[in-house]
Amino acid sequence: MNAVPVAPEEGQGLEVFFEGRKAGSLSLDPSRRFVFRYDPRFLSSRDARPLSVSLPLRPEPFPDDASRPFFANLLPESGVRRAIARQLGVSDENDFALLEALGGECAGAVSLWPPGERAPEEEQGGYREVSRGEIAVLVAALPRRPLLRARAGMRLSLAGAQDKLPVLLEGGRIFVPEGGASSSHILKPAIPGLEGTVENEAFCMLLAARAGLSVPGVAVLSLPPPVLVVERYDRQRRAGRLARVHQEDFCQALGLLPSEKYESEGGPGLVRCFELIARHSSRSLLDRKALIRWVIFDALIENADGHAKNLSLLHAPEGIRLAPFYDVLCTAVYAELSRKLAMKVGGENRPDWIQKRHWERFAAEIGVKPGLVLGYCRDLARRLPGLTSAVRAELDLGLGATETIAKVSARLEKACRRMEARLEG
Repeated sequence: MNAVPVAPEEGQGLEVFFEGRKAGSLSLDPSRRFVFRYDPRFLSSRDARPLSVSLPLRPEPFPDDASRPFFANLLPESGVRRAIARQLGVSDENDFALLEALGGECAGAVSLWPPGERAPEEEQGGYREVSRGEIAVLVAALPRRPLLRARAGMRLSLAGAQDKLPVLLEGGRIFVPEGGASSSHILKPAIPGLEGTVENEAFCMLLAARAGLSVPGVAVLSLPPPVLVVERYDRQRRAGRLARVHQEDFCQALGLLPSEKYESEGGPGLVRCFELIARHSSRSLLDRKALIRWVIFDALIENADGHAKNLSLLHAPEGIRLAPFYDVLCTAVYAELSRKLAMKVGGENRPDWIQKRHWERFAAEIGVKPGLVLGYCRDLARRLPGLTSAVRAELDLGLGATETIAKVSARLEKACRRMEARLEG
């Protein structure tokens, strides 16, 4: 049984805003553990919705083991987190201090502010137009100044382990948001030490779109060097304004810390992911089918990084549904990275070892007929090679042929032939 949270220390709170309204407060108790409590006025409103399926509406406070997973998953990870912490002069393990500094612009429709600092919605932040040359300088500086922490007024938190730069793109012009203003796109430079990750991800995301998977729009912006431009699916234009649409990743929804995103490290496997969709999606049948296709696609392109933080629930006006897929790329072309899938398919996590029986076992585990899964496998294995040629031609027009895309294409075509042979065997 969870202990009842102790009253938070005076002055240790952050105000939590959700869809423009104060939804509650996040505090530290005397032992410096998280305590989240919904605001009574928010709870009494007729249209109140929970921040997370793991934080249902209730007047009682949520203790650390319930509240920390949701809020900690809003923060950057790994080297990006460490670099920001150094700039702030705080420990990189201090989730609360990082949220206090970065929480103004998070994924989804949640933001965190020190008491009294959040401006009214109509007065929030602004935008500074930048040239391509200036963007190139900012992108190059990201390893030293993650999320532009060197600029006053920047309170940006984009979860994940890779450097990212949120921007507003409008009419071919580029703007940097300031003071909690929303961004419409994310710029992702190449991952240091891994050649061609921008082209790799652009190719795989475009291929996924052509194969019928729901993914955000992507493009490659040549500064140089090239950077990936990803449209934010959690931002929508409404009445001339850029509105936030709430989302939460599967770690948040399952109440797991960022360190638990991999199945091999205590995180969820595919069965728990499908159960989450079944419990909470307003269109669970469609979303379960979409997730099956993502599992197959990830196995075929050999993406070993499809973990629980790379899946999300979108809290759309019409109800909760599976969010578009993101961070899709072929990791197998990099010898430095693991070849094992983040989540096992029918008990097997080595893509080139997956047999027909593993797909059948996977189907049984998630409660669908084997014929459905095998049919999706055959469809993708047969169609992807032809789609690959079209996407390569499309990218070559803008980028020129790249060695990385050629390697990804060759591996994918081999994987498709292998799957077809095993399904017929």
